[in-house]
Parts: sequence; structure tokens; C-alpha cells
Amino acid sequence: MIFSVLIASLIYGNLVQCNKQEIIEDLKNIIFKIKKSGDFGAGQTSIPAFTATLSKDFTPPLNQIIKFDSVKTNVGGHYSSSTGVFTPPRNGLYMISATIRSTATKYLHCELWVNDVMKEKLFGNNYSTGTANAVLQLKRGDRVFIKKDNRSGEYMLGRDWSMFSGYFIA
Repeated sequence: MIFSVLIASLIYGNLVQCNKQEIIEDLKNIIFKIKKSGDFGAGQTSIPAFTATLSKDFTPPLNQIIKFDSVKTNVGGHYSSSTGVFTPPRNGLYMISATIRSTATKYLHCELWVNDVMKEKLFGNNYSTGTANAVLQLKRGDRVFIKKDNRSGEYMLGRDWSMFSGYFIA
């Protein structure tokens, strides 16, 4: 539909009588109208993106979602620091990353989950970090989060050393 309007505008309206600059201006106006109407792409004017860090050291509860509470970026508001869950606003390809840092002499095992499916594992030991970078095909409404596994006695370094982030690719 959009391309039909564009072609009709070029052929019937301006192509014969206009110079190149007028055609370019017409194309700009058409693109502006499409964006303004919400018919551009998936109707979004911004790219969903978030980064959140952990503000304090703590012992993560077993089999629980880790709530990265210090939100640095949250374009679109699709990450919730109160639940620790990112909810994609539209279908597409997303880059999801997480880094966890253990404390001295401690192990730390966490996992990247989408809904009920574990996608990646993260591991750190003695102040080392575990990192996961995953390109995932997500659907609108999916739940993406980092979860502590079932091992007890582990400790997680906060103070912005541990983080969770993601953004829409295409």
C-alpha cells in the first residue's frame, strides 16, 4: 500500500513535471507521513533497549529471578527492575547480554531464560565474571530474565559489577 502511494505520486503527480529536488522533497514528505501514521516498520519510533546493574552484593535465592535494580537505560520501559524481567514489545531478533561476578572464594552459577526455557549458562569464581551474549528470536510478550540455579552458598557481587541488558536488532 505504501509503495503504491509512492509510485502513484511519482508517476502521476511529479515525475513528468518536477525536477530531482522536488521529487526528493515529495519522498521526504511521504516518509514523514508514514512514520507519523505509525505504519512504518512495526509502528515503533524507537528501538527497545535496556541495561540494568545490581547495586548491592547479595546471596541470590535458589531458582529465583535476579532483579537487577539499578536501571541505566530503559528505552520503551520494557525492563522491570521490580521483577527482573524484560518483556519484548514486538517480535524480532534481540541481542541479550548478562555478566555476573562472584565474590572471593565463591562460585556463582546463573542462567539466561526465555519463558520456561533455559538458553545460556553463566559461571564465575573468585571475583571472575561469567558472561552470556545471545542473539535470540523473541516474540512480543516473552519473558526474558537471569535466574540463579539450584546451587546454594553462592554470593553475587553488585556495585554495578553484575549487569543484564538487551536491545532489538531487527
